[in-house]
Amino acid sequence: MSKSAFRWYIFDMDGTLMDSSYAIGMGVIHSLASIGIDGIEVDDIRRWIGRPLLEIYDWYIKDRDSDFQLTEQSLSDLVEVYREGHDAHFPSGVKIYPGSLEKLAALRAAGCGLAIATTKYEEAAKFVIEGMGMGDALDSICGTDPGKPVKPDPFVINLALERLGADPAETLVVGDTQADILAGRAAGCKVAGVTYGFGKREDLLQLKPDFLLDSVTQVP
Repeated sequence: MSKSAFRWYIFDMDGTLMDSSYAIGMGVIHSLASIGIDGIEVDDIRRWIGRPLLEIYDWYIKDRDSDFQLTEQSLSDLVEVYREGHDAHFPSGVKIYPGSLEKLAALRAAGCGLAIATTKYEEAAKFVIEGMGMGDALDSICGTDPGKPVKPDPFVINLALERLGADPAETLVVGDTQADILAGRAAGCKVAGVTYGFGKREDLLQLKPDFLLDSVTQVP
């Protein structure tokens, strides 16, 4: 059994282990079209990945000067339409980054505890992880359900720590955005920023993460 640098690892999902921008983009486009907001391209959605759907819908509704009212019920309805659009392009619209499966397997073989901590709703995160064949490599899949604070708040990182029974001082949080780095630090963990995801390298550098990685295979 090889020795790992940390006892526990918490990974962001989208932009860290996989590129699901096409499936996510099509889900958002499908749901916005259902309320009369058209002309959105998948590339337009990339900058929103990692943010909650409520925030995305609120921005586009205001930007297009739409009369649509976001309520708890209308948001729930939009999310259902989003899932229809997303699932129609899943898994063909999702690409696992090279080395992700192998890295998770190697850490698992070394006896490490592994978790996902994502802004996605937990049910949706589990659907994606299981559908991409990554479930057996993970001890826990932690999402951010409606009403819970999103990264950079450490809520979902703390949830993963709790489920893993992990010591933050011996845990590495791996993510592709400033929000991941800030959330991991706020939870007392070491942090690694990956440069191949949806965040910008220069933004990650500003926060001086403990590790800056150009490939998931470089996770220590």
